[in-house]
Amino acid sequence: MLAYTIRRILWFVPILLGVATVTFLLLHVLPGDPVLSMVGERYDAETLARLRAEMHLDAPLYERYARYLADLARFDLGTSYVTGEPVWESIRQRFPHTLRLAAAAMTIAVVLGIAIGVVAASRRGSALDYFLVSGAVVGVSMPVFWLGVLLIYVFSMRLGVLPASGFGNGSLAYIVLPAFTLAMASTAYVARITRSSVLDEIHETYVKVARAKGAGESRVLMRHALRNALLPIVTVVGVDFGSYLSGAVLTESIFAWPGLGRFTLDAIMKRDLPAIQGAVLFMAVLFMAVNLLVDLIYARVDPRVQLSRGASS
Repeated sequence: MLAYTIRRILWFVPILLGVATVTFLLLHVLPGDPVLSMVGERYDAETLARLRAEMHLDAPLYERYARYLADLARFDLGTSYVTGEPVWESIRQRFPHTLRLAAAAMTIAVVLGIAIGVVAASRRGSALDYFLVSGAVVGVSMPVFWLGVLLIYVFSMRLGVLPASGFGNGSLAYIVLPAFTLAMASTAYVARITRSSVLDEIHETYVKVARAKGAGESRVLMRHALRNALLPIVTVVGVDFGSYLSGAVLTESIFAWPGLGRFTLDAIMKRDLPAIQGAVLFMAVLFMAVNLLVDLIYARVDPRVQLSRGASS
């Protein structure tokens, strides 16, 4: 497993180089001038020329690319055009907020999703099963922006029990609505995958043997069927958690959550090229790290998975 982990980490370098190159080229060839976005409507040619020279935007594209790679080699993500702060410092300040939101949302999705999936599988074909499956379909189909606005309307404007937006100095009440909004689709996915996987496992011979030995139905489901149905659940959880850590743009924007997603959206709106490049690269690192962690968990959950032979995901 150690050799596999080292090999995967070494692959990070060419992948990140590709991500950095594509991001750089797209941002520098697309229409739009970051300098004009900074100065607004009132400007003069001398100011524009001075700012472009300070940001090295007047240099040829290959020179800017070489400078960008040289900065990356020193682990320097550059300086924001808008705030004048180092991009890494801005990411470092905002990522803990995104991590907190992602952890809360993923906890809700895993607990509720697995519980709903197991209950639906144990009541297969019943009215409860159809109700839970239908609810999962609705959860997957529900747009995040619509659900977020609905929760704000119900729990903040009508009932007044939870704050509508903001961070609130880390108060628990402020994370409830964004966490449930972010977790809804994942909860539905986890519930559907859990139900399907458990139903596949309960027909296996080892489950029949456990029942024949007198094991109760709850023990059969939780200790035998669910344990062996974890691999597809881990896949869903890993992918969704990686996307959460990469910044839940819509959720963070709706609830004014000061995380990485909102930071990236603001950078895009203001054409803050170093901030966009740094955020995208940081997101890529997070996503690859989560995928590697999922592969390692595979081997822990199911020893039959041979990581050294590339048999996992």
